[in-house]
Amino acid sequence: MKQASQAIIIGGGIGGPALSLFLRRAGIKSRIFEAYPEPTTVGGGFQIAPNGMRVLDALGLADRVCAAGVRSSTFVFRNKHGKVISQIDLSASGYGVTLKRAALQQILLDEIGQHDVPIKYGKRLCGLEDEGDTVVARFEDGSVERGDILLAVDGVHSRARALILPDYSSARYTGFLGIGGFAEAGSVAPADPRDAHRLSFSVGSRFQFGYAMLSGAPVRWGWWTHLPQEREVTRLELQAIPDDVMRDRALAAFKGWHPPVEALVSNTAKIVRTAIYDVPSLPRWYVCRVMLLGDAAHAMSPAGGQGASLALEDAMLVGQFLADRSMTVTEAFAKAESVQRLRAERIVKQAAENDRRQVNELGPFGQWMRDRMFPLFTPVIARELRRQYTALEHIWARAA
Repeated sequence: MKQASQAIIIGGGIGGPALSLFLRRAGIKSRIFEAYPEPTTVGGGFQIAPNGMRVLDALGLADRVCAAGVRSSTFVFRNKHGKVISQIDLSASGYGVTLKRAALQQILLDEIGQHDVPIKYGKRLCGLEDEGDTVVARFEDGSVERGDILLAVDGVHSRARALILPDYSSARYTGFLGIGGFAEAGSVAPADPRDAHRLSFSVGSRFQFGYAMLSGAPVRWGWWTHLPQEREVTRLELQAIPDDVMRDRALAAFKGWHPPVEALVSNTAKIVRTAIYDVPSLPRWYVCRVMLLGDAAHAMSPAGGQGASLALEDAMLVGQFLADRSMTVTEAFAKAESVQRLRAERIVKQAAENDRRQVNELGPFGQWMRDRMFPLFTPVIARELRRQYTALEHIWARAA
């Protein structure tokens, strides 16, 4: 099986552009094909965890990402009255950055533009063919592309996954909606100024509310929560719900919670909303010369806090193993999968459990017990996070 010199990348979000940069280092030219009809930087706010930031540092992009967002390395947990019940300082394991997803995507698009990586829009994948040492990709507009390999970073509802693993074409609906947004500048100011460099999580009798500063110039705060939605709704149905209705639903869930929870929601004009899906486990991540990466292979609820960071790691791993010319393409794919699979599946499972746990109703005594028992479990949570953040240290060192 011949080595790869030309790659087709499906997906122009975060993983696809990052992947193209690592392939370029491996001496592999790539072309990116995105289903959206035009450049679109969408989504809410999130944190790139320390492991993801190490990948961006290896690409020389960490400083730009820090400038676009806010560095953070501490988690603080409060009850709904605002009392701090626990904190986790993870600065010894590196730092994360909270920012708008759109800001990170734009940085990556700017970077691939500087390296003349072509990206074509309005290209929705509809067929794949294997011609031995060549992959043929067919798109709904009738166009056809050929490459030595095809790497699919096309999200939780991956077309590529449906084509190479038809029994696993559908992602699993988790029964939750992700709701959040960006509060109007200057409309909120948490009482504790240290929150500017922390991820804040508040818990009540049910549900969890998170918030963080997403940019420092101008100051902009973002918030997020997951609320149960038994009936699965389509993307069009969900987007058709007025912002006022979504805002009122969030305000009803968090009525009476400590400042600035209600203020964050009340002062958000556009409510970001998405139905949450995951991909718990696939029989394999590649078939012949086609491989799935990121959410296409292991989508998880945002409650796992690792979706974007693992996609970045996938890109780095595949690029590094393809650069090793002692391996065949399938050996490189198998190696990348073997490094990530168990870790990714464990985080997918943990994220789903995090969502399910928060809908259990706690009475006054249950909340009292939780507030007192939570610090006892904090070291366990901290150990797991450190393990996630440092799992690939030896590989990051080589990437840099």
